[in-house]
Amino acid sequence: LYVSFNTTRFALKATQKMNVFLECAMRLNLASDFALRIVMQLASETEAITIDALAQRLGLVKSHVMKICAKLVQANIVSARRGRSGGIHLAREPEQITVGEVVRVIENDFAVVECMKDEPSQCTFLPGCRLRHSIHEATKAFLAVLDQQTIADITLAQSHSSPN
Repeated sequence: LYVSFNTTRFALKATQKMNVFLECAMRLNLASDFALRIVMQLASETEAITIDALAQRLGLVKSHVMKICAKLVQANIVSARRGRSGGIHLAREPEQITVGEVVRVIENDFAVVECMKDEPSQCTFLPGCRLRHSIHEATKAFLAVLDQQTIADITLAQSHSSPN
């Protein structure tokens, strides 16, 4: 199983005798990319960091970092402290946060084909088309791979906690 943040390749067993390979673009939006960078940077920090400093280190716009961090705080991935010694830091150890968890917090639409969207579909193949099920299974496989990777796995600094 090959997965990158832009595409995933997987095999669907069509029959006992034949494997059908399907390449499907499982794209993450730019906010997910930024969120993963933010969480990875926080995993490498030894103490809380300000939004300004984080945005500068990552080369991101401060308003984007603020919006993404607000979502990550609501999801208990990031913790925020106000005040003079305030800043943001990971709410949990990097080993306890999966890439899939971060992606699910930020992504609001995994519908890669029209019939998977919440709105009524104009597709003429519905309701008999089986593509929807295949794409749904592909999305589950994509997220399952992301769930196997922790932030510690993808970050150079394996832990932001001090040694015991």
